Amino acid sequence: MNFRLILLILLVLIFTICGIYISVLSFEATSLQESYQKGDVEIIQNTTPGSVPHIIQFKNNGKKPLMVETGQILTSNTSQDMVVAEDKMVNQNSSSYISAYCFQPNQTATLGAKLTPSGKASAEIYQLIKNSNLADAQNSTSTQLQIWIIVSGDNLNLKTGEATVLIEKQGINNTEINNKLNDARTNLVKVLNLTEGELKNLSPQSPNEVDLVNWINVFINWFKNSFNIS
Repeated sequence: MNFRLILLILLVLIFTICGIYISVLSFEATSLQESYQKGDVEIIQNTTPGSVPHIIQFKNNGKKPLMVETGQILTSNTSQDMVVAEDKMVNQNSSSYISAYCFQPNQTATLGAKLTPSGKASAEIYQLIKNSNLADAQNSTSTQLQIWIIVSGDNLNLKTGEATVLIEKQGINNTEINNKLNDARTNLVKVLNLTEGELKNLSPQSPNEVDLVNWINVFINWFKNSFNIS
């Protein structure tokens, strides 16, 4: 059997086991959606516009731990929508600060705004976030641009909302931001193994019931593309 195929199978198994492990942890905890519906959690924007990544405060006032998962979308009528960028358990009667990327480029974050959980991001966005390095400014900025490319249908307007503030905050000139955007688009097409036409038609949000299957399929496609497995 082809060595690369064996490696692919092993990695898929590891990926699946990790998903099951997170599910087991979640079984002992309360999901973000359930906790919010019970009024047991407050979700608060904790960083100013243009931050990459943003930081969100989760106040768990419930009697059980709260499981916050990567890919969870947080929306607001008065602030930038966010997508959670890490898995973290928030203990009962405590607060935790969790990293997130902006979701809608034409909105602007408002410090102190309350956020609402609203479904999950697509498998493609989930993959981008899991592969990103939150501690590396250049890498996280590239990931942010790639998320915006998907959300905007590859029609990103850099002159509105959070995109404008990010450019100003990082002191990026027009040539630099266009180069960064082109690099982000090139990387996005390569990593997700897409054509430019497919990139324009990606959905930024996934139905909850197919999330795990989508994530596994995207992971398999990425791995095949990375190791040239047919």
